[in-house]
Amino acid sequence: MHPPLNHCGETELMKKKVALAVGAVLVVGGLGACWYTGNTFDRILAEQIARAQQESGIEVTWSPETENLFTRDGVLKVVVPPQTLASFDPQLAGSEPIEMQFAFNSRLLPLYIKSHLQLDTAQGTLAPILTSLGMQQWQLGAESASSLWTMSNSSRFWVSDFKVKEGLNEFTFLPLNGDYRGDLDGNGHLTAHWLGMTVHDAQSKTDLALADLKGSADMAEISGLWLSPRSDATLTAFTLTQPGNVKITLEGLTTATELAGDDLQTLSTRYQMKVATLNMESEEDRLALTQGNLDLSLKGLDLEGYQTLQEASSKRVDEAAIQEALDKMLQRGATLELADLSARLNGEPVSLQGEAKLASTTLAQLMGSEEGMQALSGLLHAHLGEKLGQAVPQLAPMLEQFTAMGYLKAQESQLQAELKLDKGAVTVNGLPLHP
Repeated sequence: MHPPLNHCGETELMKKKVALAVGAVLVVGGLGACWYTGNTFDRILAEQIARAQQESGIEVTWSPETENLFTRDGVLKVVVPPQTLASFDPQLAGSEPIEMQFAFNSRLLPLYIKSHLQLDTAQGTLAPILTSLGMQQWQLGAESASSLWTMSNSSRFWVSDFKVKEGLNEFTFLPLNGDYRGDLDGNGHLTAHWLGMTVHDAQSKTDLALADLKGSADMAEISGLWLSPRSDATLTAFTLTQPGNVKITLEGLTTATELAGDDLQTLSTRYQMKVATLNMESEEDRLALTQGNLDLSLKGLDLEGYQTLQEASSKRVDEAAIQEALDKMLQRGATLELADLSARLNGEPVSLQGEAKLASTTLAQLMGSEEGMQALSGLLHAHLGEKLGQAVPQLAPMLEQFTAMGYLKAQESQLQAELKLDKGAVTVNGLPLHP
């Protein structure tokens, strides 16, 4: 007789073999995924550096220090050459290039990358300046998490606060931070929050304070250009004081923009702004603007011309290319719709609504000839509170003059005007407007 088979022992042995095989497959698969993740990281980084150099005019180089299956550490060197500086300010054309170095560390997991970027304040041409200002601990950085499985990215960036004092003058920068949620190509939603800044200039006796600025924007790449289909911003407060008891105070500013295609050839843009209060005071005058509102739309913009203009502007090319793009847009014409421009001045209401159309023309004709002005037509309606002259005395002489000339008509407790533009001819309440 044969001895009984040890089925239990064979089963346990089989389980161990299967577990080892599965474990080996997982380890090999994980290592393969990390290798793929590293290669993808190298490719994406090279593409982003090339794009940054092409679109911004700055020089970016990557110097790797540690490279393996799980790590990519190195230094990003950013140089802003004199010609790029000159595009912002011609006086900087002969200046020295600005050089910055960022420590860039990345950890690689299967189909997942976590990166950290931070300015090295001890390196680059900014280092001596930062040291002299005592800003060795100042931080400018970002961190991100990218998934190659979902092709998505989540990032945040920050700028820490700092203070600069020179004699009795002082500048304070409060923290700024933001985040991004979107895909690996940069299409997504960006938000930012800056607590503000203060400036004290003892020589000019000027003080400025900006408090709590927030903004957000949808970002999208369309036909190779970066556009924002929708954005918004809010500013809590702004104050400026100067000698002579001059004081400007702004509270509750909000803005919103929209960009959308009408059809395959044209697009429209809309801009909205609200102001809760804007007070301007001096020793002689005081003007309080409240309930400010602006709702403005541009419709029928030539899509190709708009894209060309954005591309020319972003690359800071010569004025001829920008003019060519503007001519492309003007060739199609456009419509401006002013849905609302209104406020209260020292309590009295003022408002303006209407529409203006621009027929096909060129920039040269529009700016330098009567033929260009003939491309303009439109109708605007103005409404002013009848007591505006009393509320804002500095406007009283002009209001009285316009009323006497017939440009303003008293009607329904208001001063009203109808401004008509027809092929370059301007009339107000049917009367020709004299320069």
